Amino acid sequence: MSYLKQFIFILLTFTCICVYGQNGKLSGNVSSSDNKSVAGATIKINKTLIATVTNDEGFYAISNIKTGIYKVVVSAIGVKSQEQEIQIEDGDNKLDFILDKTAIELDEVRVSSSIKKFAEKESDYVARMPLTNLENPQVYSVIPKELFAEQIATDYRIALMNAPGVNNVTQSLGSGGVGLSVRMRGFSGNAGTIRNGMNTNWVTMSDPVNLERIEVIKGPSATLFGSTLVSYGGLINRVTKKPFNYFKGEASYTMGNWSLSRATVDINTPLTADKNLLFRVNAALDNQKTWQDYGRSNSFVVAPSLTFYATPRLKLDFELEHFNYNLNSTYVQLTPNYKQAGWDFKRSYTSNDLRSEQKSTNVFAKATYTISQNWLSETYLSTSYTDNKANYLFLLFNNTADSLTRQPMKINSIFNTSQFQQNFIGNFNIGSFKNKLLVGAEYTYLATNDTRWRFVYDKVKINGEINTPAVPIINMDKYNQTIAGLSPFLAANRSYKTIAAYASDVINFTDNFLAMLSFRYSNYEDEVSNYKQSAISPKLGLVYQVLPKKVSLFANYMNGYTNKAPAVTKTSQPDLEQFEPEYANQFEGGVKFELLHGKLNGTVSYYDITVDNVVRRDPTDANFSIQDGTRQSKGVEFDLIANPVNGLNLILGYGYNDSRYTKADASVEGKRPYATPLNVGNAWLSYRITSGSLKGIGLGIGGNYQDKSFFDDANLTIIDEFTTIDGSIFYEHSKVRVGLKLNNATNKKYWTSDFWATPMPLRQLVANFTYKF
Repeated sequence: MSYLKQFIFILLTFTCICVYGQNGKLSGNVSSSDNKSVAGATIKINKTLIATVTNDEGFYAISNIKTGIYKVVVSAIGVKSQEQEIQIEDGDNKLDFILDKTAIELDEVRVSSSIKKFAEKESDYVARMPLTNLENPQVYSVIPKELFAEQIATDYRIALMNAPGVNNVTQSLGSGGVGLSVRMRGFSGNAGTIRNGMNTNWVTMSDPVNLERIEVIKGPSATLFGSTLVSYGGLINRVTKKPFNYFKGEASYTMGNWSLSRATVDINTPLTADKNLLFRVNAALDNQKTWQDYGRSNSFVVAPSLTFYATPRLKLDFELEHFNYNLNSTYVQLTPNYKQAGWDFKRSYTSNDLRSEQKSTNVFAKATYTISQNWLSETYLSTSYTDNKANYLFLLFNNTADSLTRQPMKINSIFNTSQFQQNFIGNFNIGSFKNKLLVGAEYTYLATNDTRWRFVYDKVKINGEINTPAVPIINMDKYNQTIAGLSPFLAANRSYKTIAAYASDVINFTDNFLAMLSFRYSNYEDEVSNYKQSAISPKLGLVYQVLPKKVSLFANYMNGYTNKAPAVTKTSQPDLEQFEPEYANQFEGGVKFELLHGKLNGTVSYYDITVDNVVRRDPTDANFSIQDGTRQSKGVEFDLIANPVNGLNLILGYGYNDSRYTKADASVEGKRPYATPLNVGNAWLSYRITSGSLKGIGLGIGGNYQDKSFFDDANLTIIDEFTTIDGSIFYEHSKVRVGLKLNNATNKKYWTSDFWATPMPLRQLVANFTYKF
């Protein structure tokens, strides 16, 4: 039986399990002592994995409860938790709570603690099991949708700039696709490839409209996430919006200079009276030109999702995302003397019509089956299909730095990624030791094919031709005629398969001291290059809460790997030599804190990552390869989220990274990898008036700093440091939100870089109106 058939069998087996027995539904209302509804209260059934939150009317409902006696706990911000015992019987069961404080007091607590949303770090994806931030020995950051709204984030790049240590967020390219690349801890990665913990496509765009939050998970994380689309510096997980059990919606419109016109909608509703079938849809239509003389983008996103409580124990989630992007894709190759050119940031050197088109469809399904009070089965299916028609434009500085060679490239490509995953998650005791255990298996398939054409279009003066200050636009008739007369210079295919098994056990030796022990074994097959390779990835972590639920010390060892294709070595010639996987090993330690009832939260950590088994050119003969290269990346990261006084929110992030090639080709050994700044920082400060006639009015200011970096591994070309500043003013009411945002207020001219450099947007004013219903 093939790997694929095995995993389809596993998927069908665990999603179709039926366990007969009596089960009940628990529902009720949470109100204040003056009989007002309390929204956002957490309802948890003690000693189980079952929990929910109240809606805007204070109502909650939980459907998958086995009959028996339980203790139910309710908690809300600023209120002491309450606990009641109930006998759950077959059918409907009612349980109401009345909290000690009045609704006015609770509203004030919620308003003054809006930072709670900014500081919320609980995630089921980081450890693939329910684990609080203080219990998790891994460092991660969470950027919630509430921060997107406050900053009027109209694109994914703006939202990502809030993550500590993340830098060089820039439009990237790969095999005909267009996406966002980032640098974390000295290593490059793609920003859109992981969605709800599962793989999507190699290079893909994304949109904030369907994001509940962004999880930035630091360090090599192959043990739980594999290696196909994961960087040694970490990964970015897009967590999508999910349906809930009451009607709610909002419509938003954003406009601004550069002809920005963006409309979004988010509608959620139950589809049945018993609220067992829930539906939500998010959509965005975005049109704008760039800040330059030519260039424009159009995008359309629609993302419906469905939740079905099939039985009291079986919950099914289905999601679809469809992205249609059409945008300019221009990249610049810099030379050491490029600054002499006096680059005009308002010039594009392209045309409105030379654009790349990307159509992506992501399908996601999850079956959650409650085996017992302490055990869950989670079965995932994710598949992504992308059709790219890329029209890249490369601008290459000539040696004199006063002219550019314009080199277009056309790539037609198709990407397909499919992934199956089966997890079992449980709580149990071994003697006095509490255990949270994850056991899982995974199958991943990734295939691409692309065909490529390129040619030199012309050479132009950087500041215009001799007789005119204008730079001629790319003529599409000439472009298409030239491409039609060329043969493709490359036609390439990829086909990767990976089957893996993993386990992770979190052991509480005491209430305050725990250890995480994790392990993965994977088998990788490259069908095109015709080789197979196995890899082992362990992960260890220790956490000690010096102040329970307030301060924890942590340390971790984490591992990542990359499969390496065979190559000819001096000892194997003329045959290929089978290499070992390339490994990255991280040691990290630090402190996490959540103090003053959630008003002061943060993480400070030090990490050291060493990469071994790097394949490089043989220093004794460049015609051969050798697997002895090494690289080191070490640094410090810090993040702080604070709410020192009512209505005042502060977010600070800082990253220091020292990356070096420690054993490499002579031209780069001892030097920094390209696009790895030494220091980066981010900040956002906002204040909202919480009482009186001006209640709801707020101001925000913040920005990003990035140290200088190199454009090349030889460290010959320097990209200057930069600081950008953004500011906003807004008014927020229960039904309406109005905001103004000034991006890059100082009109800073700056570059970011991946393998290619990109000039970044200048000053932009945007206005947003949101109506909630």
